[in-house]
Amino acid sequence: MIEWRCCKLAELDVQSVYQLFKLRQQVFVIEQTCLYEDIDELDLQALHLLGQDQSSLLIAYLRILAPGLCYDEPAIGRVVVNPTCRGEGLGRLLIEQGTRLTREHFGQTAIRISAQQHLTQLYAEAGFEVAGEMYVEDGIAHVEMLLT
Repeated sequence: MIEWRCCKLAELDVQSVYQLFKLRQQVFVIEQTCLYEDIDELDLQALHLLGQDQSSLLIAYLRILAPGLCYDEPAIGRVVVNPTCRGEGLGRLLIEQGTRLTREHFGQTAIRISAQQHLTQLYAEAGFEVAGEMYVEDGIAHVEMLLT
């Protein structure tokens, strides 16, 4: 069973904030050996979706950005599943929750993501379509995708 919470950073307790930044660091910086500033000013403006297990361990996370912060459309980013929980379909569930909440907050509009290229099939299964050419960001191949 997963407990989902979606809120602004300021509304989260200290333990949850610590867990979300630790998970992002563990995957995006250490596992992917990518030196970049993961924590940015967008974190202060984003909605944060956290999925926690029964022991309150953060097992899934993403952030939702309002239209105009990165793209004309609302955006989903920093999509991450705890490495201990991979292979259980949690990524699909996380994307489903994220798109549902994005539309709840911003209406039935298109949603844009910057997907790591090796994950395009996962996003395509959720209805996202490639919306541009491949580009390299922080040493990793990415492609913009759009859910209409």
